[in-house]
Amino acid sequence: MSTITGKVLKRALQKLPLLPPDAKKAIKAITPSRVRSWYIAKSSDAYLLSFPKCGRTWLRIMLGKVIQLHYQLPEDVNLVNIGFLASINPEIPRIHISHDEGPQWKKPAELEKSKSQYAGKKVILLVRNPRDVLVSNYFQETKREGCTHKDISAYLRAESGSVDTLLTWYNIWADNRHLPSEFCLVQYENLHLDTLGELRNILAILGMEDVSDAHINEAIHYASFDNMRKLEKSDSFNSPKLRPTNIDDPESYKTRRGKVGGFTDYLGVADIEYVDQKIRNQLSDFYSSYK
Repeated sequence: MSTITGKVLKRALQKLPLLPPDAKKAIKAITPSRVRSWYIAKSSDAYLLSFPKCGRTWLRIMLGKVIQLHYQLPEDVNLVNIGFLASINPEIPRIHISHDEGPQWKKPAELEKSKSQYAGKKVILLVRNPRDVLVSNYFQETKREGCTHKDISAYLRAESGSVDTLLTWYNIWADNRHLPSEFCLVQYENLHLDTLGELRNILAILGMEDVSDAHINEAIHYASFDNMRKLEKSDSFNSPKLRPTNIDDPESYKTRRGKVGGFTDYLGVADIEYVDQKIRNQLSDFYSSYK
């Protein structure tokens, strides 16, 4: 792409508000990655980052509902694409949600070691017990994305996107956590234990300290597992990301179980010991509660 074309795209993107999904998809198809990165950095107040299957959908819907209630947005507003909500009301923080380079498709050595692109930014990092992440991601890949792992034991030992990749990605963020201007670590387990308190911490980093407890509690109820499963089953979000691939298969739902410690229902003794040893030997002490 020529320098002139790049400058034209940058100017065009700079003038656009945060985009709805279809527009973003069209722009992405013709825009080089470096220009997209520039636009995201220019148009984002904060980043919500996670490895897949750490509870991001649950947190996304809670935040979307809080924003909808607090800023009195229409009832039918798209709660999935919360980054777009800032184009409705400029007072709404612009939140970019990402899996941060798609680590689930990479080998550990392929992960970016530096997070310098987040220097001076606000970052909310959502993490979860690696054991539960691995089990949930196995079902994501086999039930929703058509991957053909022989079994969960084979998946755990895969070169790409499994335990070694997950632990390396966690460690890279532990090493880079000083780069953002504000860094908020959110553990999925704590989000279960004290949902209101954890949401308060997240809203504070977003500059939304004045949200009422009533609105937070309503959002928590809205994003409860039972209601999310009902909304997904009825296709209320009108999104392929929040739609079961087989309505009769509970493991094919995006809101699959939402359970803390559920890995013990799927992993045998040998697999648990394999993962435990990896965590003991490789995972940073920054995540000591998982060791």
